[in-house]
Amino acid sequence: MNRRGFIQITSVALIPILLGIFPKGRPRKGKYTIKVQSNRAFGHLLREMSTQQPTFERTTDCVIVGGGIAGVAAATQLKGTDFLLFEADDCLGGSSASHHWKDTVFATGAHYELAYPETYGKEVIELLTAMKLIEFNRATKLYEFTDQKYVINTKHLEQCFIDGETVEDVLEGGTGLTEFTQLLAAFRNVMPLPTRLISEEFHYLNEITFSDFLASKMTLTKDLKQRIDYQMLDDWGGKSDTVSALAGIHYYTCRPYEEQDVPLFSPPNGNGYFIENMVGFVDQPEAFETSSLVRAIREVADGVEVEVIKQNREIELIRAKHVIFAGQKHALKYLFQTEQPLFNASYAPWLVINFVCQKGIDFSKWQNDVLTDQLEFLGFVSSVPQHTRSERFDVFTAYFCLSELKREELVTIEENPSAIIERTIDIIRESTTVDITEKLEHVNVKLMGHAMPIPKPGYLSFKDVPSYSDKLTFAGVDTGRLPLFYEACDSGIQAGRRANNMIKNTAT
Repeated sequence: MNRRGFIQITSVALIPILLGIFPKGRPRKGKYTIKVQSNRAFGHLLREMSTQQPTFERTTDCVIVGGGIAGVAAATQLKGTDFLLFEADDCLGGSSASHHWKDTVFATGAHYELAYPETYGKEVIELLTAMKLIEFNRATKLYEFTDQKYVINTKHLEQCFIDGETVEDVLEGGTGLTEFTQLLAAFRNVMPLPTRLISEEFHYLNEITFSDFLASKMTLTKDLKQRIDYQMLDDWGGKSDTVSALAGIHYYTCRPYEEQDVPLFSPPNGNGYFIENMVGFVDQPEAFETSSLVRAIREVADGVEVEVIKQNREIELIRAKHVIFAGQKHALKYLFQTEQPLFNASYAPWLVINFVCQKGIDFSKWQNDVLTDQLEFLGFVSSVPQHTRSERFDVFTAYFCLSELKREELVTIEENPSAIIERTIDIIRESTTVDITEKLEHVNVKLMGHAMPIPKPGYLSFKDVPSYSDKLTFAGVDTGRLPLFYEACDSGIQAGRRANNMIKNTAT
């Protein structure tokens, strides 16, 4: 089958799959085990235990809700302050979590970082430097990662399957690419991270869509728009006519891509690598408690009360001076009662499928983009070029980004994962001519209904850190930040410092 035929078939075939119309009882083509990860049961647990009262209590200075990058980064700023961190899942990480099977480990969410220009914010740079994870390279003028074994060799970095050809990247050969590149040149070196540092003269770009901005400045061809949409979905969860111009421009100009190769850092456990190192950097590692679902937050006269459902299904009451809420903000309406919603982020649903295979499948490129008319499928990452911990297995991780309207279809996938697994295997085979079935041993399916906030026009905030009062501070990328590690880390640092100051002021 030629590539054009494949595009036409998969574009149609993906539609019923992502709408949840699966063939019932479809037999598996190969013998492999399946594990499905989903936090959908949390809602049921909250309803089921809504009337049960706390049976014991503890006191602490600060409670952190959420064990993702933002929550754990906040903990690094609480040295000398007693705290407890509660994560509902059975492991830390949030959308940067990792998972393991036998002797292999793999990312189930965010899976890489890039070296940082010296124009980036000092707070994250200082933390990662103190942790000895990065150091400044005077030759490149970049803060590069010290653990060089996890830097992907440039020759193994990326390939894109499109229109029957294999090209180096998604934009290569795009109609109108030269005009697009020239247009964005004016924004190089002025789009730092965190985005709170972006100059006010560029804030107007937060009020219009990326596609509207491009259409007003150049001829935006259908071919180029499709390629741009693919990349916007990959990082921002929305197409160019959904995300803001500031988000779109930032994607292409925040690092010196045009002048030099920017080292890409991808450990086998993805951004879970940073979680592990930050926990080790904190002086209270026993303060991190997983399988602990916060069900209520209340401000009281002398501080804050937090109710937590523990793994043994008992309810614990925590009395604290301050709360850092680093969990997903769409859940706040159930946990903390206010007259008006505190946040209004739109979230992109994601589906991540890890295929654990015996070694011997040679996808020599780390990133394998597959561009079709149906953009929900965002290709797959190969662990072959990585420095992995396993001597027996390689992992191929496929990504789907669904529209907000299809969030409920994740329920169907959770109940019947085999169909989407087999379809993804077919897509990989048809696009690359490689069939992974014979060496496939295990599949991990991760469902994230609220994987990341979509930076629509008006979404980005340029404040340091939001708060509700002197007792409640917020952290996380869904507080008006781009869904990136650097943003999450910076928000956690800012929230941790604010909480520490508030606690000390209360003590005096």
